[in-house]
Amino acid sequence: MTSAGPSASCPKCGATNVQSVPVKRASVPEALAVEYFRGTPGGAQGVDTILQGVCSRCGCRWVPRTTEERHLRAVSGQLGPEAMRMAMAEDAAASAKSRGRAKLPKIPKRTVAIAVVMVIVILLALLT
Repeated sequence: MTSAGPSASCPKCGATNVQSVPVKRASVPEALAVEYFRGTPGGAQGVDTILQGVCSRCGCRWVPRTTEERHLRAVSGQLGPEAMRMAMAEDAAASAKSRGRAKLPKIPKRTVAIAVVMVIVILLALLT
């Protein structure tokens, strides 16, 4: 593990004891990986690991140079009170939107297909 850089600090608690940890690209959302590699010279051709920042003090994990890091810094107040209010408002809006979605859990298509076939077989058995 290596240091994330001399001026690196945790976006959550502000600690400077930050380490970079390589993680598989597949474990990071695609949009975040694209944003991360946009700032990297040479792009993302053939690279299957991303360096993720990890704070040794609070355990916060983030992908450097992305909106994720900026959002964490805004919520913690490191970018000023106005950015903090805007980030909190975004979080509240996202939370309200997720609560407004359907309350039913997602059922896999395979399960629905099996249930339909079973109902048809039972009805055929009862009616014949």
